[in-house]
Parts: sequence; structure tokens; C-alpha cells
Amino acid sequence: MDQQQVRDLLAKYRFGRCTEAEKALIAQWYADTARQQPGLPADLDLETAREKSWTNILAVVRQPHTLETQPAVPPEVASGSRMEARIRPARAFYAAAAAAAVFCAGHFWLSENFAPSGRNATQRMLMASTLPGEVKTYRLPDSSLVTLNGGTSISYPAAFDDNAREITLTDGEAYFDVKHDMAHPFIVDAGRTRTQVLGTVFAVRAYRSLNDVRVTVASGKVGVRNGEGYPEAQTAFLLPDEQLVVDNRSGRAQKEHVNARSLAGWIHGALDFNNEDLKTIALLLEKKFNVAVRVDDNTLAAQRLTARFRAEETLDDILGTLAMAGNFHYRRATDQVLISMNEH
Repeated sequence: MDQQQVRDLLAKYRFGRCTEAEKALIAQWYADTARQQPGLPADLDLETAREKSWTNILAVVRQPHTLETQPAVPPEVASGSRMEARIRPARAFYAAAAAAAVFCAGHFWLSENFAPSGRNATQRMLMASTLPGEVKTYRLPDSSLVTLNGGTSISYPAAFDDNAREITLTDGEAYFDVKHDMAHPFIVDAGRTRTQVLGTVFAVRAYRSLNDVRVTVASGKVGVRNGEGYPEAQTAFLLPDEQLVVDNRSGRAQKEHVNARSLAGWIHGALDFNNEDLKTIALLLEKKFNVAVRVDDNTLAAQRLTARFRAEETLDDILGTLAMAGNFHYRRATDQVLISMNEH
């Protein structure tokens, strides 16, 4: 399987939609990956290791644990209120455990169980994720806080090394409140961008299905560099209430002045669309309400809208307002919303 197929299968597993045949494909992928690992014992029984790994995954998912996260709303956003997210043994935990197990269990049995002894703990990677409709805050190894929007996943080492504090935003949107440390830069890799700070508050939006990566600064100073492979390497420095939009295809970067706190309203359930195209708005509504939202016309999908909605407003409230502003029609089906041009 190629990397995109692997990601698609892991996403299906995360939501409990894998067939037995697809589970077998994932397990086979583990075995194929194992054969490429350096330093494995010559007499390693890959089939036994594969079966053991899959058994461990299922055991992790089925355990009746309680998962506690940090407060879901950072203090500077919540205006003094304190909220704590406690996820009890329910679908949210099992889905998160499944995601962690699928991404990490293979790493455990490939690296921890069979790698040479003396392996540095900083090489062990952890994963944090949210389902659509969830917002959760995690404390990183350096005590920095990261708040994840719905449908987001990040990976980071169990302990940062002596040079830098580096994490990867695999998919989604994250809000970082970084502990200041002059000696250890804090780095976020997202798509083909690399954001570096010493200690600040900023957000990165990098949903894989969108056309750009957005870095928004609430306080401090941030440096952003586009990745390798673009025609021209660029580095931009952002100050509070500045946002950098990096096109995923061309690497072209554009700086804009924004209201950073307003754009981070999703942390406490609000939505702020700042000249967003309807395709992006549809995705953000999916991540908030856990309902598929489809736009059936490319021209309509490119239409841009600006609007702000309170946390208590429903999906129908929001769609009704947007439909009037954008002159489109929407209808609710069993498990999705369909947006189309108004009929004349």
C-alpha cells in the first residue's frame, strides 16, 4: 500500500469502519514495514510479531479506561472561566484509543520490543487526536499546552531532545500556548510548512483536504518557512494579529492582518469565517458538528463569505444565515448536508 492508502485505512479504523480484510491489510503493512527496520534479530518471527501487535491493539481499544485532558479552554481565551474535559469510557475514548493504537502500536513492536537495548526515550512518539465535534487540550512534555480542534491529530516525542521541541500537526487545526525557552526552539511541522517560536501563542490550520496552511499569531513572534520542493523558499515573520496563508501547491505565502482571538473562537465553540471559501466553511462545519457537508458546484464552492457565529447556534442556524448571504440552497439528508445553487 502507498502512504495515502495507509492513511485512509487508519482513518477508517479510527472510526470503527474497517472490515476484517482491511484489518488484515493494516497488519500486513506492519509486517512489511518491519522487514525494512535496521537492527532486527535474524531469527525474528515476523508473523508472530504481527499477530502479537494486532492483539495488543485490540486490548488497548477494549480496556475500560478514563482519559483526562487539560482544560479545554486556555485561560486567555476563556476570560477567566475554567473548563475541564473528562472523557469517560465511551465512543470518544475508544476512537481515540484506536487511533493511538494504530499509529503507535506498530511503532512499539517494531522499535521498542525488537530494537537494540539502550534506545533513547526521546525517540518514542506519542499521538493526540480529536474526533469531529471535540475540542481537547493536552499538556506537552515541556508543559506547553496545545488545544486541538475537531478532527485533528498531532504527534510528538515522549520527551523533547536537547536541541528543539518539535511536533507534527498531521491533520487539522491546533492552538499552541508555548512555554518560553530561549535555548530550545518550539517547532511545528504542518504540511510543507515549518513554524518556529521560542515562546508565544499561535494557531496552525492544516487540514489535508484544504488548499492552504494558515499560521495565526495571538502573542509573541513566529517564524514560518515553506517546505522543500517549492520553486522559491520563503521565510516570513509574524507578529500578533498577523496570519500567513501558504498555498499548498505553489508555496506562495501571503501575510494578512486578522483578529487572532476571534479566529480562535472555535476553542470555546464559536465560529469566525474571515473571507473563507464555501469549501473551507463546509469542512469546518463538518469538524464542528460531525456531519458531512457537501457542496455540489465548484463555482459555488469557491464563493467567499465572512460571518461570525456564537457557540450556542445550531448547524441549521448557521446554514440558514450563510444560505441567505451566499444565495444558495441546502438540504439535510440522513447523514449529510447537501449545498447547491438556488434554482431560478
